[in-house]
Amino acid sequence: MTAVGPVSIDMYLPGFPSIEREFGARGVEVTMAAFIIGIAVGQLFYGPISDRFGRKPPLYFGFAVYMIGALGCALAVNMTMLTVMRVVQALGGCAGLVIGRAIVRDSCEPHEAARAFTTLTMIVALGPVFAPAVGGVIVTYFGWRATFIVQVLLALVLMLTMHKVLRESNVTRDRAVSIVDVLRNYGRLTRDRQFMALSLLLGLSMTSMFCYVTGAPRVITENYGLSAQQFGALIGLNGLAFMTASMLNMRALRTMTPRDVLSRYVWASPVLGAALLVLSLLFHLPLWGVVSLQLLFFVTVGRVSPNVSALALAPHGRNAGTASALMGATQSTLTTLGGLAVAVFNNGAVSTLAAIMTTGASLALLCYLWIRRTLT
Repeated sequence: MTAVGPVSIDMYLPGFPSIEREFGARGVEVTMAAFIIGIAVGQLFYGPISDRFGRKPPLYFGFAVYMIGALGCALAVNMTMLTVMRVVQALGGCAGLVIGRAIVRDSCEPHEAARAFTTLTMIVALGPVFAPAVGGVIVTYFGWRATFIVQVLLALVLMLTMHKVLRESNVTRDRAVSIVDVLRNYGRLTRDRQFMALSLLLGLSMTSMFCYVTGAPRVITENYGLSAQQFGALIGLNGLAFMTASMLNMRALRTMTPRDVLSRYVWASPVLGAALLVLSLLFHLPLWGVVSLQLLFFVTVGRVSPNVSALALAPHGRNAGTASALMGATQSTLTTLGGLAVAVFNNGAVSTLAAIMTTGASLALLCYLWIRRTLT
């Protein structure tokens, strides 16, 4: 379920040039930003609803909305319609993201949750491995619209599978049903310094990575002349980077706490981003140089994110859905801003993309430093 988001983002990336040609308009990156906005808004509703009524009922509704949105994308007649239907698709797809995290918190204590989030990350990483490559083939032979038909079918299969195998994990229902109660819960979370700092840390780390994914179709294809299919295969390496990070994280958690792993690796992303920025300003980097530094950047983000999720949700068992929703909405809002920054400032230069990535990673490090002494 949690892989629906990455698949929805990555599968149609190879079709960006085709979409702009067909609609005669640039700025297709805005459709991705619109998807993230939908993710951010939708999570805020699914979290409290899943705390009150259980984890499974909102998932049925979410998958249905997702399929309607994906079908609308396939039938879009212009960039505006595509953007709107991406929002609808996101409003459904975000159910699996927020409720998946809540289910992990329902079932695990902090250390076990970090391992579970790591396993979840490894599964989610399969999306970026296969989705761009599959999307490249689909775009090449069937056109970009077919990628959304595939997403409709994927959601249908997942919904049927969820119905048969997923057990309800929310056994202590939150009785907050009124808007006032929900807002009070969100207000309490926003006043929790550790929770908000960790949520911002996670959001900024993921934003720095998302900015590369958003800007790479133009930067890589224009600078290195890759076809849609070649670019799809290249983006698929991002998933391998996350799978590598997950395996390393699982091994580290045998002897270390989530806090220890976080403190060791949160420093690496800003350093790697700065290295890519400086080298791209000084030299015309070959493709392998850009990709090597970018993949190492992704690995370090992958080492950090599962531990941040576990630490942020650990104190909020009774309202795990609400906490998960606010954490996810924070991340989605930041990634939206990052996507818009790429849409505005992306001039096709590697250095510009590296500068945006480094900014996000550096701000994430500052969030860690804000709570380093009091982190529990």
